[in-house]
Parts: sequence; structure tokens; C-alpha cells
Amino acid sequence: MKRFNIYHIGLLALVLLTIACKKSFLDENPQGSITPVSFYKTGEDLEMAEAALALQLNGAFNTIVGVYYAADDITSKRNGNKIEFSDFDCFNANASNGRMTAWWNYFYATIKSANSLLQNYTKATTATDEQRNNAAGYAYFMRAISYFYLTRSWGNVPMPTEAVVQADRPNATVQEIYNLIVADLQKAETMLPDHWSGKSRQSGTDILATKGSAKALLANVYLTMAGYPLKQTDKYALAAAKAKEVIDGKATWGYDLLTDFADIWKIKNKYNKEAVFACYFDNDIPAWSWENGNMCGPNPFSPDYEEGGWEDGYGEIEFYNKFPAGPRKAATYQEAYYVKNDPNNVVTWQNTLVKHPFFLKYRDDESYDWKTHKANDWWGSATTFIIRYPEVLLTYAEAKAMSSGVDASAYDAINQVRQRAGLTALQTGLSQTAFRDSVVAERGWEFAAEVGIRWFDLVRTETVQKANAGRNAAEVSLINQPSDANHSYYWAPVPVNK
Repeated sequence: MKRFNIYHIGLLALVLLTIACKKSFLDENPQGSITPVSFYKTGEDLEMAEAALALQLNGAFNTIVGVYYAADDITSKRNGNKIEFSDFDCFNANASNGRMTAWWNYFYATIKSANSLLQNYTKATTATDEQRNNAAGYAYFMRAISYFYLTRSWGNVPMPTEAVVQADRPNATVQEIYNLIVADLQKAETMLPDHWSGKSRQSGTDILATKGSAKALLANVYLTMAGYPLKQTDKYALAAAKAKEVIDGKATWGYDLLTDFADIWKIKNKYNKEAVFACYFDNDIPAWSWENGNMCGPNPFSPDYEEGGWEDGYGEIEFYNKFPAGPRKAATYQEAYYVKNDPNNVVTWQNTLVKHPFFLKYRDDESYDWKTHKANDWWGSATTFIIRYPEVLLTYAEAKAMSSGVDASAYDAINQVRQRAGLTALQTGLSQTAFRDSVVAERGWEFAAEVGIRWFDLVRTETVQKANAGRNAAEVSLINQPSDANHSYYWAPVPVNK
């Protein structure tokens, strides 16, 4: 029997709400005659607005984005339609790079919808207080996470807080943007529920952000504020405290590590307890919409010549070489490649045409044939995990060490992640700096090629140049050189075609 998915109503919401346009925030083109004044009346109206927000953020995370190719975990070939990925990888991206524009547009579309919901949710007079609070909390969360990605990618950006168009809006500073993000998340964690009900909760998993999601995101925000560009080191203590709230309350929200890292990426586990916040997709619903499906796997990260993939991205060799062996590495990278999808003609990554290791973690989907390594559909339903529980553990470990010193609780947090990865416990007696560096490295391995996590870690720790200095000779040469001293190439160019 076909599952009823929350995004069925998201489609209708996108049609009804003038706030839910797919165009740039700065390019208004209202559709339909239903206005916010007449729309926001009932609890059902609020549910539709929530679904529209979820669908819009899906659009930001159902394709690969060029911005985070500047990290040392992922690369691409320099020809054909991969050039724009490679331009970020080589620090040569310009304002017309199309591999970043979707992020900008979808985040601002989400912000516009969130602003409209925040301006109008109190008008839903026939909704319950709980419904109104939950809707507002969700809008605050979605606005906060959108601005978090925007400012980490582009630095100073426009910061509208109302659902109107102002084409000449000046940029807000990074500090102003973080002030809003923190304020929004502080409201979200008080207004969001511990769990949703109905269509917003499926297979025991909350589809929308919860109180736990808000706390986890706030911990990550504080950790980022402690690094570049703000360097507000007092935020380490706040990050540790907020992450500890999530760890202590994990039973309330149902968070935990899966026993086997490989199980996270199986399509049958698209709803699982590691998801603190995620984007969920279902490409098999009656009314098709771009945001309902996920294009991040299996084709983009699989080899072309050998298995018919797209080769949008694959692993950088030095990062792969440093990646500790074990079940996590085996589940992150493909080991056996079937030439022309023939299981009797197997080669290693060193003998593929591009001679790079490909990522395996996004491969499983309903259409993928593991017997031949052939994808029978380019359009999938796999979940994109934005915040996984191990990120909370590693945020706590780093923030605790940097705020009050390395202690047993910090070691316990990182060792939970290492144990699941098949590694021994981290060496004891490390200095504060050495421990911090170990956590950042662990984050790189745990979240390789996941939603820009490695790139944003390099930026906040001011190690972009350092990470790229060890680039393998087999990679495409850098066209421009980033600088950790001057922070050159730390921000993406603002899109001109937004």
C-alpha cells in the first residue's frame, strides 16, 4: 500500500501560498489569488504552510552544490558540465557559477515563506495554541538554518525579516545575521514540540524539526561563532552546554548512533534514529514535483565508464589515504567497480578511468541494482541528513575541550563515534589544541561529502590553505591559492543569476 507522505500537501501549499515562489527572493512573481490574509485561518492552513517550508528546503538539498568542493574531501574532473564543480575545487569560481545558485534561491525562498508564516500565524484563530506555537517555532528554525547556510557560504548577505520584496536591500553583516540566527533558534527550541504527530511523523521519525533539532543546530551555530570570522571564543561554552542538552535528552527525541555506519545509507533506513534533522524525499507520489525527489544518488557519485554514473564528484586521494581503515571507510568509499556493469569484471579505484575513489554512502536507492552496480533511475528517494547525532557528540567534544579543558566527557563523546567507526579510543593526555584537531579530523571522516560540513569546518578553523597544501599530484592543479592569513577564497561569489 502506498505511503501517504507529508509532501502531498506541500504541493498544494506551494500552489496556494504566494510566499512559496520558487524564484529568487528578490524577484517577486505572485501566483494565485489567495492572500496571507485569507489563507492563515485554521490549523490545517498552518500544516500546509509547514509542508511548503519543508518542500522548499528540500530543493536546496536534493542536488549537489559546488560551494563545498573547495574542501579537501571531494573533487571532480575538469571538463564538460563538471567545470563549475571543478572551479570551486580549484578556487576559480565566479559569480555566474550555476552550481551554487540553487542554494541561494531556495534558502531565500524558504526565508520568505518563513517570514510570511511568522507575520501571520497568530491570525489562525481557529487553530489551537499548540498548533500556532509549533508553526511559528518551525518557521523560526527554517529561517535560522537558511541564514546559517547563507552566511557560511557567502558571508555578508541580505537579511529580510518580512515577506516583502526590496530589490536594493543592503547586506547585513555576519554578526547581525548570527544575532538573528541565535534569536530565532532560542525561540524555536521553546515553541517546537518534542515530537510531531500525523503526517509530520513517519515510521517513528519526525519529518519536521523538533525541539531537539533546534538545540542541536544552536550548538553548531555557537561552535561556528567561536571560529572564523567572528572568533567569539566565549561561544565554546554555550556550544558545549547546548550539545549536552541534546545528549542528555536523546531518549526524549529518539536520537542515537546506529550500530553499523553502513546502515545509515540503506534506503530501507531512510527514517532512522541518527537523523536529528533531515530532508526527506519520495519520488513515487502521484503529483510530481522537483522537490519531492532526490538527485544526490546513486548517479552523481558513481563512475561513468565503468558503471554508467555521472561522475559529478569523487574523493580526493590524500583525504582518502588519511581516512582510517575500518567499516566506516568501507561504507564511505566504493571498493569494487564492475566494468560495464559486469560483476565478473571487477577493478579497484586505482584502475578506474579517473583513478579516484568514489563515494558509496549515497548509492542505495529503490532503483539501484547491487548485483550489477547499475542505476535504473536518476531520480531517488534517499534521505539527505543535515544534522546527524554524531555531529552533536563531536560538537560537544570540541566545544567542551575548548571551553573548560579536555575531560573524560569530551573523550567519551568522540570515542562513541570512533568506536562505531571501528577505531580504537583516542589517545589520552592530549593538549587542548591537539584534542580539538583530532575532533575536526574525526568530523571530516565521519561526514565526508555531506552537505558541506568539511568545508565549513575548514573555514571556521582557518585551515583552508593548510588542508589544500597537501593536494595529491593526481588532482587538478589549483588555479588560485587560498590564504588562511588573508582568508581569500573563504566566501563564494554572490550569484549574478539569482
